[in-house]
Amino acid sequence: MLEIAIVGGGLTGLALAKTLEQSGIDYALFEARDRLGGRILSRDCPVSAIPVDLGPTWYWPQTQPAMVKLVSELGLTVFSQYDDGTVWVLTDPNQKPQKLENEMLHAGALRIAGGMMRLTEAIAAKLPPTRLALSHVLEGIVDRGSHVQIVFRTPEGEVERTARRVVLAMPPRLIEEHIFFSPALPDRVQRALLARPTCMARQAKAVVVYGNAVGFRAKVGSGNAFVNHEQAVLSEVFDASSINGDVAALGGFLALPPADRARFRAGLDMLVTSQFVQLFGPAFEAGRLHYQDWATEPFTCASLDRREDAAPPHPHVGDPYLWTELWDGKLWFAGTEFAARQTGYLEGALIDAERVALQLTEEQYERTIRDLPNVGHCR
Repeated sequence: MLEIAIVGGGLTGLALAKTLEQSGIDYALFEARDRLGGRILSRDCPVSAIPVDLGPTWYWPQTQPAMVKLVSELGLTVFSQYDDGTVWVLTDPNQKPQKLENEMLHAGALRIAGGMMRLTEAIAAKLPPTRLALSHVLEGIVDRGSHVQIVFRTPEGEVERTARRVVLAMPPRLIEEHIFFSPALPDRVQRALLARPTCMARQAKAVVVYGNAVGFRAKVGSGNAFVNHEQAVLSEVFDASSINGDVAALGGFLALPPADRARFRAGLDMLVTSQFVQLFGPAFEAGRLHYQDWATEPFTCASLDRREDAAPPHPHVGDPYLWTELWDGKLWFAGTEFAARQTGYLEGALIDAERVALQLTEEQYERTIRDLPNVGHCR
């Protein structure tokens, strides 16, 4: 029997596993996808070999000390997001964009060399492979009194595991929507889970890699742009170039709502590059598109997330009601949506991992003391 089962191999689950590994506590981590990282996703462009971040891209050291500490501990190389203060604004599809100066949108933002996924890969490299189980889709959890029974769906069929405690490091709406609990969660807990929008669930991200960057920044400046007319394909644009700026790339977030994206998918390459041409000129017509629609990811986006037309990009501060354990300390929730600070950011994922780790390790210490044999008093 496991001491602790972690379900979810995103940043929260991995950071929690790292702490348990360092503390010598028995655990296993189960991930539904066939990869670790969750919403952190980087791919290498086959043409230029630069990494393309299709999930989170930046962190801010001035306000995110947990990220600073972790990146330093893992020995990762970072670099500043290029920003010269220029921002292009396009409000009319029939007019040229307006150029603004002294608008430092990404001042202080850092990127990780090799892509943000290097962060989760570096954590996973510190964990024994025997502790990690991919392609394990959680279907149900049963309270058995002294422990919990956990049921997964895998490519080989149904798998059952037992653990004294389980941590669900998953988006709250997916917990409520897809997992069978016996006994059922209290109504108030179910409502609280449904009230937490899933971060990035409605987002789609496009990055176009152009290759040779000669003259690139002379044309685009910082690469920052906002497009807010009704025909916009991308609502926000940014520079996604390589660490030393020798390979040019532009990224952006789709303006199209999730329900409309499938209709435009076949022509998305042309639509995205056409918008870059309108913003920055004809040199940006030919490039390699990389695309990720998080609303189509069943392990990210809940049905309620897709139905909301105006879901906030980040939920409000985590609900304290969801910070306490359930089932007499056998069931816990964790993740950036639950965080007390920096909710919705990578920093929030680390903050909440630390919260749960402190509670679990304290309980483990108390359990160990209780189980020690009575050796009598020192004389």
